[in-house]
Amino acid sequence: MSKEQCYRELISDVSQYYKAQEELNKNDPVYLTWCKDCKEINLWTYWQGRGNLDARIMLVGQDWGCPEELSSSIQNIQSINLGETEEYHYDTTNPTDKNLVNLFQSIGIDISNGRRDDRLFFTNFVLGYRSKGLTGNFKARWVRESISFFRRLVDIIEPQIIICLGKNTFCGVLHAFEQSIKIRRYNDFISSQQNPIHMKLPSGKPISIFAVAHCGAIGTLNRNRPKDSRGKDGMDLQKEDWAKIRVALESLS
Repeated sequence: MSKEQCYRELISDVSQYYKAQEELNKNDPVYLTWCKDCKEINLWTYWQGRGNLDARIMLVGQDWGCPEELSSSIQNIQSINLGETEEYHYDTTNPTDKNLVNLFQSIGIDISNGRRDDRLFFTNFVLGYRSKGLTGNFKARWVRESISFFRRLVDIIEPQIIICLGKNTFCGVLHAFEQSIKIRRYNDFISSQQNPIHMKLPSGKPISIFAVAHCGAIGTLNRNRPKDSRGKDGMDLQKEDWAKIRVALESLS
């Protein structure tokens, strides 16, 4: 099968899985389901990734919230699906989106003002969507349930760099490669010589897996705890972390 066929089959398998999960878990306070408006592997893929099945860089977040509580985003996705627009309207007031634009600019990639870059593919590790709420109530089993799906996605795209936002995401990605690592303090690991982790895909192609802090408000705040002795804030430290990614990217050119 072609990459496109494998990708579409994966989307079908993931959507069917989470639709079944909704029936099994609908009495739980919060459960995962599928977003009926999502025609890609993840809503984040509408920002960067549609049509980029040969992307060099895969950015991986943890999970999305409830689509019904993100009405403006869903309206944008519906317009893209109908061919009325090509532009993903990222939220300039959302710290995660705003900081991502700044961090990618720091490594020479401009995704501001709706720009798309065919080197990029965005996704979350957990591919289902919360039945309610945007944050909190995260369950470790959601990561376990996503491992095989995520690994299929990586094998389709074959990125050379994976950027993992946050510890849960990084550990989940390693598990998808049947690897694990003991991390005492995530901030220390981010700055260490162990980061990135180098792997090989089934094709033999090398891949570098980078651990970085989540770039949302809380993740950015936590990046400089305990307080950096040089007086740098969390965003400055994250840009330093991403400098490693820039070096790796330049080596691919």
